[in-house]
Amino acid sequence: MNRVVLIGLLFLFTLSSLIYAVDKKYIPNNVDSVFSFNAGTLAQKGEIDLQNILNKFFMQEYADRYLEYRDDAFVAEVMTNKLNDYIDFSNTSRVIFFNGYQQVSVLLDVKNITELDKLMIKMASQEDKLISVAENAAYRYLALDEYNLISWNQEVFAVTIKLKDNYWYNEELNKEDIANIVNYVFVNNTPLEDEKFLALENETNDSYIWANLNTLADDNSDFAKFLFGRSYDGVSKESYKDAVITSKINFNNGDAQVIVDSYAPNYPYDTSLLKKELADNIYSFVNGENNYGFLSLAFNSQELSKHIKNIIGDIKNLPLAEELKTLEKNGIDAYKLIELLGGDIFVSVWDRPEDNVDESVAVFISASITDADTVKVILEAFAEDSANDIYTISGYSCYIKDSILYISDNSNVIDSIVNGEAPGTQLSADKIELAKNNTIALYLELNPNLSLYGIGDEYTETFESVYITSNELESNHTQILLKVNIRDKERNSLSIIKSFFGLE
Repeated sequence: MNRVVLIGLLFLFTLSSLIYAVDKKYIPNNVDSVFSFNAGTLAQKGEIDLQNILNKFFMQEYADRYLEYRDDAFVAEVMTNKLNDYIDFSNTSRVIFFNGYQQVSVLLDVKNITELDKLMIKMASQEDKLISVAENAAYRYLALDEYNLISWNQEVFAVTIKLKDNYWYNEELNKEDIANIVNYVFVNNTPLEDEKFLALENETNDSYIWANLNTLADDNSDFAKFLFGRSYDGVSKESYKDAVITSKINFNNGDAQVIVDSYAPNYPYDTSLLKKELADNIYSFVNGENNYGFLSLAFNSQELSKHIKNIIGDIKNLPLAEELKTLEKNGIDAYKLIELLGGDIFVSVWDRPEDNVDESVAVFISASITDADTVKVILEAFAEDSANDIYTISGYSCYIKDSILYISDNSNVIDSIVNGEAPGTQLSADKIELAKNNTIALYLELNPNLSLYGIGDEYTETFESVYITSNELESNHTQILLKVNIRDKERNSLSIIKSFFGLE
């Protein structure tokens, strides 16, 4: 049964929301995370039949298993065809996790409490169980076993599950735990008042996620031990104290996007020091024709070098030991490699149709540097060949001009840079702005005429582009944006994306 319930949760998490309904008074302040979803609204956006989807991914299997040991056509009929008469899927609901993700509750709006009571009484009798009323009369409940508890009042229907046999939870089960979770929900004197959570409540998004990372700062947290292998090498547990992650998901006509914000006030490294100053000449030689996309990132040399050194430790244990010894003979510390990258790196890949070779592409890297003479010493240490200040390393040609290190696997590109010959078609202004205005930007052009991806035409004909950006908005506040652009601008992106999840 747990497997069936988890399939249902996955479905509900995929279909997320617009109108908030389950009152936040039912969300206590001791939750680990909150998922907000609205199955009805996104079923409309996706142009799908909600009841059919519920049956396909959840209710039909649940009903079939129920009928294996109970011959009750009424309950099976409600499960498979009439659930929408009892639960209000047109309103937004929640999935909330407790106790280091060891318990989860799904909170749904009640549409018809009279009919719901009748259904639950019928189910209870078939299960040879009784419906109980909480001591405070705040809710009724039906305990299926020590792992699963159904509870409800006139407003909210809750399914609470105590997870077992997962990777991080290895404690003995306490039968009182699951009942306590229900009390947290229905008898809630301390609702969640986190400012980041309340901000999400006041916005209009198709879906949102709020997650408290304090559990990762707990030495005794099984979930933290699972994630970090029972150690905090590199980043201390204090880094996660008072940290919060939020995510907003929206499906629009022509695009879909996910925005993830992380707030870590106690993180030891000030991420705002990653300042991007992308000079125009760093991308002036990038071919904008038949371009697959690019990677652009800020590289604050000195501060990032210190941060990486704290995480990695002794770089001498890494590969390229002989080359590193050569650098040491020239008085260059291995971490100096990072410091010499003075701020920005730009990587681009594009087709080379002039070579008349299938899947022939050119890779072009440009990086701002702080000390050209020292970088030349480094290049000389790694190069198999060098002539006229052009260094060949593993098939790549390297050249320095105007404090920019250029690297390409196409020697013609480097020759054109030496001669100051820019490509006939350069990157468009919107792509350049995407690169310049974000600490990290990864852009992919999904062009049906390009052959690099090796994926079916149905993807490249449907999707126009995908990009992921990361930006530092303030001290230790990082925002990541994933955006998928659809070629058909007249339709909602979810109605197109659904087919790739098998929801037709």
